[in-house]
Amino acid sequence: MPTTSHLRTTRRTLVGAIALAAAGLLAACGGGTAGDAAGTNGSGSKAGSITVHDVTGTVTLAKPAKRVVALEWSYVEDLLTLGVTPVGVGDAGTYDQWVGAGKRLPKSVTDVGTRAQPSLEKIKALDPDLIVVEKSRVSANLGQLKDIAPVVEFDGYSPNDKLVQTANTSMIQLGTAVGRADTAKQVVAQYQQKVAAAKKQLAGKATDIALLQGFSVDGQPSIRAYTAHSQAVQVLESIGLTNAWHGKDSDPSGFTATGVEGLTQVSDATVLYIAQPSDNPFTGALASNATWKNLGFVKQHKLHGIDPGTWVWGGPKSNEMLIDQALSALGAA
Repeated sequence: MPTTSHLRTTRRTLVGAIALAAAGLLAACGGGTAGDAAGTNGSGSKAGSITVHDVTGTVTLAKPAKRVVALEWSYVEDLLTLGVTPVGVGDAGTYDQWVGAGKRLPKSVTDVGTRAQPSLEKIKALDPDLIVVEKSRVSANLGQLKDIAPVVEFDGYSPNDKLVQTANTSMIQLGTAVGRADTAKQVVAQYQQKVAAAKKQLAGKATDIALLQGFSVDGQPSIRAYTAHSQAVQVLESIGLTNAWHGKDSDPSGFTATGVEGLTQVSDATVLYIAQPSDNPFTGALASNATWKNLGFVKQHKLHGIDPGTWVWGGPKSNEMLIDQALSALGAA
């Protein structure tokens, strides 16, 4: 008796054959796109196939991916924005807690383990036709993932000054992979419009800001101050704000681990912070700290908590959310 996987593969082959036949008929009748007329799908590959550009170069798919496993939250966000529900997600159980932008992740989506150490067995059982990964997380099992399905590998964490552009490009390439490139381009265009509108709202209002994130480690406050190498700060600077934090990166993704004393360098800035309601050191453990209470942004009430679901490593929708949160905190919304 054929297995479920075999039946699914056979069904996909049949659907693909029908689609190819239909595309050929359109081209013969002069009704295809420019890509069809040239014998390609518009991405430079053979008719019916799709070429996706990632950090490795190019990945060719036989057809738009339908069963996608995403092992990084930013690409989960992008897929949901495109109207594609992934069949499997790394750390699915806490996605909605940390990523507040865009559509919610359905409970029916399979949690395939952690983003850094996913379960290969669970992924294989889902019979994906595409796996989307973050370069910095998957080096240990990349080869095994490629044995399961084609892998598209993006890099949204390496420190550079073009992380927003990288996020936008990843959205478009992911849209290409799932057959929704036009939708992806619209999403990016909407984000760019959001940036332009925010710059107008802040025109003439020069503001030095610092972006912090706080949580507890072994019962002690832990503070991250985001640097110019972080995507979040690059988003804020793109709308006309100036990052007042000049500490060195403690982490390649662009933040400095600092104590309260280190925050004296941004004492006069406006400070935005992210913290979960159940673990907020800024309103909890630090509230009675003498150094903290003496910081300018605390005394002058220039400390603003923003939505704890503001994901600082996300796609265009998370970046839009960060802009909205910043404008609201600064009274410019």
